[in-house]
Amino acid sequence: MIIYCGHLGLIDISYCLNMNDGLPCKNIIGCWNERIDIIKILKERFSEDQLNMTLNTLPSSRLERIIEAMKM
Repeated sequence: MIIYCGHLGLIDISYCLNMNDGLPCKNIIGCWNERIDIIKILKERFSEDQLNMTLNTLPSSRLERIIEAMKM
């Protein structure tokens, strides 16, 4: 499934699930929650510690996200 990301353009959910050094994007719930059961997918793929580490931090700035995308 592909959506439009306001930060990066058209992206697939697989990118959102792995874009943070193998962890999900900090904004994944907001972007995918109305489209699929993203909470269920996250709980199946990641431990509670991994989710807390990722989702309970401040989102990256736009520049930081661009630099991260360029590294991939």
